[in-house]
Amino acid sequence: MTQAVRRISLAVACLAAGALLVAGGARFWRSIGRHRPSGPQQVSLEKQDDWQAFGGTWQYADGVMRNNSDERGAKLMTGSTELSDYSVEADVLLLGQYGDAGLIIRASDEEEGVDAYHGYMAGLRDLDNTLLLGRADYGWREYIARTVLPRVYAQQWYHVKVLAVGCDFAISATAGNGATTAAAIEDPGCIRSGRFGLKSYNTGAQWRNVEIRPASQEDLQAMIGNVRPPIAVPVQFPTGVEPAPYDKYFEPIQRDLAEHRTDVSAQPISSLRLLSPNATTTVTVHGAVTLTSPVLFIQDSTGGLAIPSSHPHAPLLIGDEIEAKGDAELNDFSSQLHNADVRLLWSHTPVPPVAVTASQAATGSFDAEYVEIEGRLVDKRQDGDRGIVLMLSEGSQDFLALATQTGTATQFQHLKVRSRLRLRGICVVDSHYTHDLTPFAIFLPSFNDIEVMAGPPWWSAGHIIALVMGTLVLILIGLTCYILIERWRMQAVLEERERLAHEMHDTLAQSFAGIGFQLEAIRDELGETADILPQIDLAQEMVHNSHQEARRSIAAMRPDHLEAVGLAGALREAAARMVAGGSTVVVRVNSSGSERAIPLRVSDTLLRIGHEAIANAVRHAHPAYIDVSLRFYSGGVEMIVADDGSGFELTDGLEGFGIRGMHKRADSIGARFTVRTAPGQGTAVQVAAPLPPSLLRSSWRRLRFGLLGRKPSYGHPL
Repeated sequence: MTQAVRRISLAVACLAAGALLVAGGARFWRSIGRHRPSGPQQVSLEKQDDWQAFGGTWQYADGVMRNNSDERGAKLMTGSTELSDYSVEADVLLLGQYGDAGLIIRASDEEEGVDAYHGYMAGLRDLDNTLLLGRADYGWREYIARTVLPRVYAQQWYHVKVLAVGCDFAISATAGNGATTAAAIEDPGCIRSGRFGLKSYNTGAQWRNVEIRPASQEDLQAMIGNVRPPIAVPVQFPTGVEPAPYDKYFEPIQRDLAEHRTDVSAQPISSLRLLSPNATTTVTVHGAVTLTSPVLFIQDSTGGLAIPSSHPHAPLLIGDEIEAKGDAELNDFSSQLHNADVRLLWSHTPVPPVAVTASQAATGSFDAEYVEIEGRLVDKRQDGDRGIVLMLSEGSQDFLALATQTGTATQFQHLKVRSRLRLRGICVVDSHYTHDLTPFAIFLPSFNDIEVMAGPPWWSAGHIIALVMGTLVLILIGLTCYILIERWRMQAVLEERERLAHEMHDTLAQSFAGIGFQLEAIRDELGETADILPQIDLAQEMVHNSHQEARRSIAAMRPDHLEAVGLAGALREAAARMVAGGSTVVVRVNSSGSERAIPLRVSDTLLRIGHEAIANAVRHAHPAYIDVSLRFYSGGVEMIVADDGSGFELTDGLEGFGIRGMHKRADSIGARFTVRTAPGQGTAVQVAAPLPPSLLRSSWRRLRFGLLGRKPSYGHPL
């Protein structure tokens, strides 16, 4: 047994060591693979689960990633922080004016906010028509501001590339006509590794054809030639190659301010509620864009307004300050502006959301306004007309959340029902959007405006079922281990008994045979007239009986014989040996009921009790017959050894060592032991032992009653 346990322990240890070795090796190779890209890779913009947004309103459609917000410092990041020497390139388009957009490399510790990260950014700025490169460490240091000729135009694609090898950096921008602007620097205290991403500042932008590839000194020379990059020195003011007059730098802003003079007759949005509901009134309002699709929403400090049909002079972004002139129409809780002429005034910081509860939003007080609200996801579905529809609940209020479906399929699949969400969007109470299913709905500018606050509660039906199944599996494993341990222990006991049987056979039994032989030799030497012959004959008889008893004990200690002939056969053989040699006692052994396999421990104990009962009857009761019966019944087996001998009076004082020994043996297997006898009426020894229906059930019963501190009751009367 010890060798078997050692082999099992060694196998388990080898398996564990192998698993650790494989896991460690896989982790090592993964860490090596992250230091450099394996080759040119087209970065998927559609799989938005691979990207992490820090501000902005990001949407994907038709191979293009778009930020619809004028937010300063909006970032969309991906990749590993262990990437070191690599290049990133993409087509970049600025949607608005007076901002910049481009690519981030070697970034880490990103947060929402302007330059709130550690890393480098390269891109295009239309304010001064420059290709720029700088470093952000929760503050901005600009190293390159190279003039792009003829200029940087909004709504035009440029191919931007940024490369990092060691502490050398190179950037380039190629316009649609093929004109390329390039520059390079060396940053001695550079950031050595980090991930990459997209960034825009004070304008919306678009990106497409994003690629990442490993970079080397040969790639650097291919961009800038055999020229050593100059040491990076922060630019004090981004003016390009040649210094420019102060008024020239602000000339575009001054020109647009002159063109975009505001209408002084503009009204606050909340004042539209005072207009006559029966007459069409043309009004002018100012406000910041809070949503561009599917309906244009604007908001000022007094309220929000929907503009269903508009004619903008330029593409609009979230955060743009606009002037709208059209026909006001009153709704139940807000107003709409139809046939509106929309004019862009200037870029503006996006409006922050107002935190409200579901009960507050249901009153209509925040209709058409940009709000932040929390709720628990009840259901989700995809609607062909409305994109993605989420049903949420908070307290006693239910509400809908609507988002465009483009580029959000993967994120939609990862939203789990009963999760707690925080949403940012436009609150609307119009039944055209709610379909009278809920008091209000939330228009989400993008799927990134959904924040998962907490997953679904753990105590769901599926988890409870899994817990129950896991518990049952653990119990089954525990019982299996318990059964195996019991078998190993029993096997060890049987092996030890086998060893003792062989030793007894080689020593005790042979010694009895030798003593008998010596006594026989002494008797032959003394002759037939010696006075000591009766004592010698008695000693020979005692040695013979002891020899037979030793042989019987040795036979009982060998389990292979019991397993071969069965309990009934072993009792029959034992009784035949005891009455052999002239005894007139008739022994009858019979069995009734459906015979079942008896555990070796139970059958061995019953055999020893049967031996003792038969031996006592032969020695002391002088019976004419002995009946040994086995009866199998549901849940156990009963053995009765009955004789018609002299019997005796059963009292505590007269209970001999043999009866006490049989009683203890019966207790060891949980059996009931009874002796019925009286003087002149024979003796009956009755033993009822439980038999488990299966190993699993017997072990469970033993474990359960062991924990309760009491013995199981099998309910069979004796």
